[in-house]
Amino acid sequence: MAADWQDAKEQVRQAVDIVDLVGGYVSLRRQGRGYVGICPWHDDSKPSLQVNPERQSFKCWVCDIGGDIFSFIMKVEGVDFREALEMLADRAGIELRQARSADAESEFDRRNLYRVAAWAEQQFHQRLKQAADAEPARRYLADRGISPESVDRFHIGFAPNEWDWLLKQAAGAGISGAVMERIGLAATGHNSDRRYDRFRGRLIFPIRDTRSRAIAFGGRVLPGVGDGKEAAKYINSPETPLFSKSNQLYALDLAREGIGREGGVVVMEGYTDVVMAHQHGVTNTVAVLGTALGEKHVPLVRRFTDRVTLVLDGDQAGQDRTMSILDSLLALFVKKEIDLRILTLPGGSDPCDVIASQGRESFDSKVRQAVDPIEYKINAETKGLDTATDTHRASQALERILSTVAKASGSNSQKSAAMLREQQVLSRLSHEFGIGEEPLRLRLSEVRRQQSNQDHSSPRRFDAALEVISQPHSRSIPAFDREVIELLLHAPDTHGGLFGAIGETDFRHPAAQALFAEALAIHDRGEAPTFDTLMLGAEDPELKSLIVECDESGAQKSNSDTARRLQDLLGQKQSNEEKARHESMLAGFRKRELTPEKEDECLGELFQDLSRRQASSKPTDG
Repeated sequence: MAADWQDAKEQVRQAVDIVDLVGGYVSLRRQGRGYVGICPWHDDSKPSLQVNPERQSFKCWVCDIGGDIFSFIMKVEGVDFREALEMLADRAGIELRQARSADAESEFDRRNLYRVAAWAEQQFHQRLKQAADAEPARRYLADRGISPESVDRFHIGFAPNEWDWLLKQAAGAGISGAVMERIGLAATGHNSDRRYDRFRGRLIFPIRDTRSRAIAFGGRVLPGVGDGKEAAKYINSPETPLFSKSNQLYALDLAREGIGREGGVVVMEGYTDVVMAHQHGVTNTVAVLGTALGEKHVPLVRRFTDRVTLVLDGDQAGQDRTMSILDSLLALFVKKEIDLRILTLPGGSDPCDVIASQGRESFDSKVRQAVDPIEYKINAETKGLDTATDTHRASQALERILSTVAKASGSNSQKSAAMLREQQVLSRLSHEFGIGEEPLRLRLSEVRRQQSNQDHSSPRRFDAALEVISQPHSRSIPAFDREVIELLLHAPDTHGGLFGAIGETDFRHPAAQALFAEALAIHDRGEAPTFDTLMLGAEDPELKSLIVECDESGAQKSNSDTARRLQDLLGQKQSNEEKARHESMLAGFRKRELTPEKEDECLGELFQDLSRRQASSKPTDG
């Protein structure tokens, strides 16, 4: 069913439950009448994110971020309001009109950037399938065992070894070079203003978001093709308005069904590994995009599963990369309550080779044998180590292992499993290193205490607090502005007095001013400016956050005398106006800008105000 813009927002808001939505990104638990979870936007050691199912709102009081389903998606996915609405409409099965007539679309509008990326994806794909100069690319794919069906399913393409082939195609299609550069398909030379194609003489792997829209591209150099100047085996699109490599995963859109069926996701390192896995029926596989699995991937993964298996190539380089980030990766996944497993393939092989030569069953068996990060750490540290004779190296290895174990303390919901796992690890270490369990347990406690002290003394622990203090968050709004918003939300009997006496110029904080303007517009339409109507009308995340904040603080004054509060507020308005008038007069005196007559008039007005203020402050009899 089609819906206009305003109706669509209301339909989507009613159709999507915020607890289900936020729970897809953050592990929530019931607390009183609401839910709490670890905030995804700061280094949260205890649940700071609060979700209110009655109001359909969320708030983190540390980050000062709050709002509704729309602002949550805007923040967690890094999209604007319209795209958040489209994503949530898709989730709810609500059809939207393409755009509001008032929207003047520019060539840099996100929708146009998506269209250009889709166009380029098709150009590369058709070039691979039809052009004579793409024969080396087709031969490479055939040699790797990648079928024509996989080529079509993954939209694999080819970029000829020409400096401006795609730019010429774009010009013929009415697409500017500036747009091509904006989405990373073109670049400008350092010593000239001439644009050139970023991808030349390469096999092209389109990178798509979870809605199967092309957002970037990866290019693999082909043997015997290219100018020989680009040594990198793979290159990816740069960061663009559509693409950030640290929070995207290759082929996640195609792996969603497989992830749901298998109950977990398998993360690989290469595009061809994923293509070959899907071709052989291992359809829950994805790949990182030239970066390590990290914190920004967590919200993306949590939407589909809480179990991740990281598959490493059998070469030493892959294992070294993982060892370098293992502790931080473990701490991150423990905090986010995600079960992480690590699989190292044997003999320097990669997933593509294993699946092609040994088949799906063999690969599935290896995935089932993947170990948790602590086991991986123990295996890596003790490999080739004689703990009985090489005591110095053994001592260093044990310290590194205990450091990793200390980071795996788990959240409250994981405490029992973590304690059991810790006991198993200490038993194994005791046997492996010939040390009693009790000394190991004491040393582990000491390491954990040292880590905790370092965390608390590190400036990083104060990052969130410093941001709260230094940035102009909505919590810093003046008391007058806050009181108006609280009365709007919780005292409908004061609306007539508010709209009759207060104007937008009475506000000092721009967010409060904008929110009052929205409330006035709702009032002029004959509707009541309530929490729901204000949240629906506001599209800016800061306004939504301010509504949630003032709703919470205003609820604590629900038993107050609202008539007296309105009277005090209007008195404050008069006082503010008088103060501003006095400051203007005094500025005129200092600058000697006033005529003698105007000076006398201003002095008389100042004395009248002073006398009136003194009279109103005199104590009354009795």
